[in-house]
Amino acid sequence: MTSRLRREKVLKKLYVESTRRKVEVYSTAPQYARVTVTLSGGREVAATHFTASADPVIGALAEYIGGCGAGRIYAAIEPNGDVTPCVFMPSVVVGNVRYTEFREIWERSPVFRALRNRKALEGSCGRCGFRYICGGCRARALAYTGSITGPDPGCVMNRDVWERIVLHQRVERWATVTPLEAQRVA
Repeated sequence: MTSRLRREKVLKKLYVESTRRKVEVYSTAPQYARVTVTLSGGREVAATHFTASADPVIGALAEYIGGCGAGRIYAAIEPNGDVTPCVFMPSVVVGNVRYTEFREIWERSPVFRALRNRKALEGSCGRCGFRYICGGCRARALAYTGSITGPDPGCVMNRDVWERIVLHQRVERWATVTPLEAQRVA
């Protein structure tokens, strides 16, 4: 997993370079919205896939479509017809278009409903003031916390989650070290 601090540094550099060079950056990283709002002093927000200027209507729209779009503004359809919230969640099958109309899956899936409810976000993502324009990556939350509404450990705002994961990985690694390997390290 990429360091959350490295990701933050890259997102900040992207924003600074985009303003310096007058280039619009489109990003699927939900945290990019928080970075643009913060660095622009609230004059801009990069909702997922586009940047909005200080226009209040566009800003309100960014809160709706901003952040992770999994199950909220897009879904993935696998070659066999399985529908998932996003290509990074292939194991979360919410229906199959070979048997059920996509519209019915889109409107009735409990998973999609959970993803659309930003108030249901857990941990730091649920308490974050940027949850409506960011909300964290739901695939990363699922992969590392086991919950699609869990906190995104890839965000700098979720330091505690990141540290628990890193600690768990270290403990897991040491649990598999043979006595001979332990002697070489010591």
